[in-house]
This record gives sequence, C-alpha cells and structure tokens, in this order.
Amino acid sequence: MISVQVPGGRQYEFHHVVFDYNGVLAVDGYVTDKVRQLLAELAAQVAVTVITADTFGTVREELKDVANVELVVLPEDKDGKEKARWVQARGAETTAVVGNGVNDQPMFFIAGLKICVLGAEGVSSGIMTAADIIVRSPEDAIRLFLNPERLSATLRK
Repeated sequence: MISVQVPGGRQYEFHHVVFDYNGVLAVDGYVTDKVRQLLAELAAQVAVTVITADTFGTVREELKDVANVELVVLPEDKDGKEKARWVQARGAETTAVVGNGVNDQPMFFIAGLKICVLGAEGVSSGIMTAADIIVRSPEDAIRLFLNPERLSATLRK
C-alpha cells in the first residue's frame, strides 16, 4: 500500500496502480529497461496491473520478466468500459490509474487518482481534462508512487 497525506487536502491510500500499456509504458509496443526496473520496484510495494488491448502484440514478451505485475490483455471487442469494471472491482477509491487514451477515460472517471502520461503517442483531450496530474514519461509516473512526497507536493492545496 502507498499512503499519501496531502497538506490541506485528503489522505490517499492506494492498494492498486493500473497502467495502460501502449503510449503510457511503451512506445510502439516496446518498453525500456528502466521502465521494467521501476515497475518491479513499484510492484514490490503495491499491486500493479497493466491492462491493454495490446495493439502491437508485444506486451507479454516485453513484461514477462517483471516480477509481480499482473497483465490483463483485453480481447479486441472490449473497450475502456472493461478497464473501468476492473478498477471498480478492485476498489476505485484505492486505485490509481495511469493512461493517455480515449479507452482509458472510463477508468479515469472513477479512480481515486488519475495520472496522464504525455508521451510520443500524445494524449486524448478527455484524459487531459480528467487527470489529476500530467507527466512527461512513464518513468516520471512511476517515480511519483516510489516517492510519494512528489504526489503530496503536486496535489497540495
């Protein structure tokens, strides 16, 4: 669990962090070694799940050696509502989500904390307006959780 007390604000307790894959953790289907390392560090502290439609078909191979990361590959006929159902089932208030696309919006509407990654793939305007925090890279997003004082500083009132 990751706990964050925001000065002048609320107390957050995260039991889960959910990531989209393409455009968030990966560029063109591939992740860096640094992203793998940081994901493993985070997964040692909190439940980490990657939910993706796996556009490039690489996610299983790319994340196979990252310990304690749950992988959910959605069938082609599923959309962002499936991501939201997963977040709701785990407890939306204690789940943080990290995404960038239209199919991430349903989980952004219900999660306790929403982080948008503005990377090479870009960001949907709906995600940008729904996000609590916008970062430049997957490394920056993961480091927010590894160093919760960063979350506290960004979210303080």
